[in-house]
Amino acid sequence: MQELKKIIIFSMPFLKRRMPLILAGLISGFLFGAFNGAYLFILKAAIDNFSAPPSHQQVISATEKIPKKHFYQKVMEQLGRWLPKANEPLDWKRICGGILILPLIAIFRGLLRLLNSYFMTLAAAKIVADLQSAILSKLHSLSMDFFHKSTTGDLAIRILNDTKAFYDSVSVLFTDVAKDPITIIAILFSCALIDWRLTIVAILLVPGCIVPAVTLAKKAREASMGIISYSVAQSNLLFESLSGIQVIKAFCLEKKNVETFRHQANELAKHAAKMSIAGTMVSPMIDVVASFALSLLILCVIWQNISIANMAAIANGAILFFAPIKRLADSNVKIQEGAYSAKRLTDLLDTPSTVQEKPDAKAIKAFKKQIEFQNVTFNYGHETVLKNLSFIIPKGKKMGIAGRSGAGKTTLTSLLFRFYDPVSGSILIDGEDLRDLKIEDLRNMFSLVSQDVVIFNRSIAENIAVGKSGASREEIEQAAKLAGAHEFIEKLPQGYDTIIGERGVKLSGGQRQRLSIARAFIRNSPILILDEATSSLDSHSESVVQQAIYQLEKGRTVLIIAHRLSTLADCDEILVLDKGEIVQRGNFGELLAQEGLFRSMALHQGIATTLEGVAS
Repeated sequence: MQELKKIIIFSMPFLKRRMPLILAGLISGFLFGAFNGAYLFILKAAIDNFSAPPSHQQVISATEKIPKKHFYQKVMEQLGRWLPKANEPLDWKRICGGILILPLIAIFRGLLRLLNSYFMTLAAAKIVADLQSAILSKLHSLSMDFFHKSTTGDLAIRILNDTKAFYDSVSVLFTDVAKDPITIIAILFSCALIDWRLTIVAILLVPGCIVPAVTLAKKAREASMGIISYSVAQSNLLFESLSGIQVIKAFCLEKKNVETFRHQANELAKHAAKMSIAGTMVSPMIDVVASFALSLLILCVIWQNISIANMAAIANGAILFFAPIKRLADSNVKIQEGAYSAKRLTDLLDTPSTVQEKPDAKAIKAFKKQIEFQNVTFNYGHETVLKNLSFIIPKGKKMGIAGRSGAGKTTLTSLLFRFYDPVSGSILIDGEDLRDLKIEDLRNMFSLVSQDVVIFNRSIAENIAVGKSGASREEIEQAAKLAGAHEFIEKLPQGYDTIIGERGVKLSGGQRQRLSIARAFIRNSPILILDEATSSLDSHSESVVQQAIYQLEKGRTVLIIAHRLSTLADCDEILVLDKGEIVQRGNFGELLAQEGLFRSMALHQGIATTLEGVAS
């Protein structure tokens, strides 16, 4: 019951939009259940008509009080006029009724069941589609620290497998759990009116169905947890194997990966087998209980001298009674599995974002004056990455950030895009704290060209258009020309419509970087951030890309983050970071002339002696 409650509570926010479908399904399910009860009366009436000749009918004297008839008895009397009757001639009514009554019943029941299944299955599918959209929307809204703590495999399993398990639970909840209790109640009520003694026999055996169903459902829940656990492990391993295939081959890790995957697959198979056994055993165990019930009913019929019509109606009632109980028991297994998935999905949807937009956030459409860091401190977990940084980037200027690996250079970019918020201090654009601005407006202020270029498995045109939603073909081609990418794109088999593969595997590093620059051109943001934009390129590619970057920098405020100091030579000011603190600041020539970290790095890169004279 707790698991059922969890499923209902979790589903509640998604039910409102699909309420018309759910109501239609509930109405058809209610009618189906009620009609199952009426079916028993129709069956009893047909057998009574056939087996009760007039000569044996009970005669009531004029002095006796005629017993009051139940509503169903009055209905059955009217219906009896359309049914064949023993020792009475057949007329067209009785012939038509005898031929058509059972097929019509079957058609009506089937139609109601079809409508119930259609409406409820469609509602469940749409609810799960809404849920998947909500999950993806939630993932997009979460701050970057969440993704640093999560694995890709686990998130993929939640979106795909957990929502599938939840769909199975919602489906049985709507189609079986919402319909079958009505069927059971209707059948019990009808059986009690026909013969209460036989009905009690069936009711007494119900606990024999509930106990194994509950026990096996608990086993199913345990198996479900194991299945999800090993599915996540498998998904993580597959993702790592595919994304890192070059490293795996280089270090000869193929055999180890396959052995690990085989172990996970075997454990997954064990839990899947346990789940299958738990689900399969429910039905035969209830069949055994149902068989006992039928046997006891036959004994009671003989012992109590119950009429054939009553026996036939109750026997059919027992079959109709235990069938929904079996479905409910099977549904309980699905609900147990879905409840654990619902918990995992709830945990995800309830995860708070550490970066949130204020309800009264301000719009910003233009960059006018400056970016200012005021005493900014930032931590990754317990590790302090930036310590009390203060500096200003005036509009139209070019600022460089230098420092050793791990000094906190790239963290500045993350803070500007507001992927994170500072632990203390403030970052201002034109005097407005970033936390007071609309996030989308803020991020539209920046164009980013980084070392790690993300290329999607789409056409080149679509990859460039990532920089601007709804960009025209002319805008895309113009951006590519400015980025120096048009020439190599034209040589591809389908030109701008060429699909370039996942992560751009069909392109060289320099070509991928030029596409990234084309995105920045088409985005046309006032502030440009270059984060190690040429560090992974060879000298020829770097020269080509650097020319495109020079074109991109024109008329923009530029922040360059670089380990290769030569790329900072024309910066108006350079900040040198060490362990999250500013240890030097000045232009290229000034820093090169000073004793300190910058000159030390320049000497290590072999550029101090060659550039010192030029810079001065």
